[in-house]
Amino acid sequence: MKTLTETQTLSFVLRSISEGENVEQIVERLDGDRKLVKIWVETLQQIGFITKNSFNKLVVTPYGENYLKFDLHR
Repeated sequence: MKTLTETQTLSFVLRSISEGENVEQIVERLDGDRKLVKIWVETLQQIGFITKNSFNKLVVTPYGENYLKFDLHR
């Protein structure tokens, strides 16, 4: 995958989660960079764009969905 900016990476991880991908799938798509994915997942949780549901699966919150509507990095 080409090198992404920070905002592009945030958008990529958020969009991947919204499409039902898990962390392992995202790591694979980002050339195995587990540390990068972990940082972005934690950041997205801290800013309220994703959360874990009752099945311990990452899901996008309404705030994250709103961001994706206006995301210019599609």
